[in-house]
Amino acid sequence: MEKSTEKEPKLEKQAEKLIEKKEAAAAEGATKAEKFQAFLKENDINFFESQALSDEFHTTIFRSRIEAKGQILPMAIFIDDSIFTIIRTQVATGINEKNIDSIKSHLNMLNAEYKIFKYYLREDGNIYLDVCIPFVDETFDSRMIQTLLPILVQQLETVYEDLMAVVWAKK
Repeated sequence: MEKSTEKEPKLEKQAEKLIEKKEAAAAEGATKAEKFQAFLKENDINFFESQALSDEFHTTIFRSRIEAKGQILPMAIFIDDSIFTIIRTQVATGINEKNIDSIKSHLNMLNAEYKIFKYYLREDGNIYLDVCIPFVDETFDSRMIQTLLPILVQQLETVYEDLMAVVWAKK
């Protein structure tokens, strides 16, 4: 009888190690979107709404809003099977078509000045700001995304008034 009691703690330790290995393997096998979702939950971050798309890249969009210069701007994080994760902010909508050339010139100046931020004007008249972060599955880091969000807000705080002056200019 004593021998079986001695074996029980060893079996428990082996079982615990096996469970830990399975959990680690499951975490490694999780998609980037699942890792980000788990990060949000673990850190009690609840200002994102997620939407899984049925596309070829298995995209999940995490939607939220950010504030810059008193304006609430739609923001989304696009996480998919590709190497790129995109943080996209809608900076302006419904621009004055008479200002397109000066807006494009201003956006090009911003793009040349700031390495990580890319501003662009879409055909629908909306201006977007993208931050593109390369992550392979093994190097995906939710903390990096969390770190970049306040930097994104600071960027918009810096350029928003001048950009909107160009957007709203009367010609």
